[in-house]
Amino acid sequence: MKRIRRWFVAVVLVLLTVLFLNKGLNLWSLGSNVDGQGIGLSLLGFEINDRVLEESIPSYATGFFILAGIAFVISMILVGMNLKIKSQE
Repeated sequence: MKRIRRWFVAVVLVLLTVLFLNKGLNLWSLGSNVDGQGIGLSLLGFEINDRVLEESIPSYATGFFILAGIAFVISMILVGMNLKIKSQE
């Protein structure tokens, strides 16, 4: 049961990695091409910030890239643990 839970968490983390990476790429490509003074930022229906200033958009994009990297590394650790346990059985 523990192994199934690890696989499930690893898959969820990979999905979060894709979502974070996608949001970071969208923000990075947006750059400073915004209407008005800023944009609203949301992920999975949750509002993160209702007014991100134009000059803060690259730092938010970098934050999403960092989150994607962390989620990916943790998921790979879990996959490695699952494969190691499976090879020992």
